[in-house]
Amino acid sequence: MAKVAVVTGSNGLIGQATCRRLMQSGWTAVGIDIGAAGTGNWPHYGCDLADLSAMDATLAAIERDHGLIRALFNNAGVYHSEGEWLEADAEQFDHTMAVNVRVPYFATQWVAKRLIASGEGGAIVNTASTAGLNGSTVVEYGASKAAVVNMTKSLGRHLGRHGIRVNAVAPGLIKTAMGARVPDTAKQRAMASALGRAGEPEEIASVVDFLMSDAASFITCTTIEVSGGA
Repeated sequence: MAKVAVVTGSNGLIGQATCRRLMQSGWTAVGIDIGAAGTGNWPHYGCDLADLSAMDATLAAIERDHGLIRALFNNAGVYHSEGEWLEADAEQFDHTMAVNVRVPYFATQWVAKRLIASGEGGAIVNTASTAGLNGSTVVEYGASKAAVVNMTKSLGRHLGRHGIRVNAVAPGLIKTAMGARVPDTAKQRAMASALGRAGEPEEIASVVDFLMSDAASFITCTTIEVSGGA
């Protein structure tokens, strides 16, 4: 039986790298992205995940088409870098929280219910950020990722007795479209990291692959920082 892993935000560079890596590891990787078309040779489902009804319908379609979802990478996220905190508005704040916190919360709930009903274990991996650990000049983004770190630990404790592990990866500066929009001061701090460079999307994908694998069978409630020592 195929091992099905869903990757949200699959058209982004981290999403693409993770789909490729999971396929190499024997998973059936399935992508979800707001874009109608996919970017790789894996099944793609277009969906605005902020619409929870559409998200539920999309996850149900994936289960119907491919089987039980055994792993979920909650990778989709938004980053509003325009302007300073004093100019941020409620719409920007609410959109950030909806995509970065509410979507992984309810996507995890959907997948966990099916795993529990099936009696199968599984793995959830969330995308946090070093901004959620250290703070951010983009305040609502940092706050949303701090919520992801806390949610990861809390959900892991709830779901562990069902054999479902919940972990997060906290990237630092990565060579992605979102990374290119990071303020210059934050980029300078990241480049002064122990390794002195930005990370590659594949370096995030490898950690996600590990956390979904049996090699991480005793790891849950944990956020792994992947930042080059920033």
